[in-house]
Amino acid sequence: MRKRTAVGLLVVCAGLLGCASKFTRAHYDMIKEGVDDRFHVRQVIGDPNETIGDREWYYQHDDGYAARIHFDENGRVIGKEWMDARTGEWSGHNPHGNAPPGGEVREQRTRTRQVDVYGR
Repeated sequence: MRKRTAVGLLVVCAGLLGCASKFTRAHYDMIKEGVDDRFHVRQVIGDPNETIGDREWYYQHDDGYAARIHFDENGRVIGKEWMDARTGEWSGHNPHGNAPPGGEVREQRTRTRQVDVYGR
């Protein structure tokens, strides 16, 4: 009886692991720009939810994160972006996007003044 229970548990665990999503932050981090191609990306994080031109979109609505992978004309990764709605993180870069605007950092000061309206 114990043997049957153990085998049953192994089958259930294997089934659950097989259903787990391949699209995770750890798998996303395994993708290397300039090295990996579409085939490798799909092996690592699965099929995209959307393909628009040279970009593939991956997202998990339930977990609140998404990724966008950019490819060159030969199918190599030239950029990738990670977006996490829970933490507000947006990392990576869009090779087709505009460069961030230049500017200078300025110090900001705030003054406060206490006013005695009752004349005490």
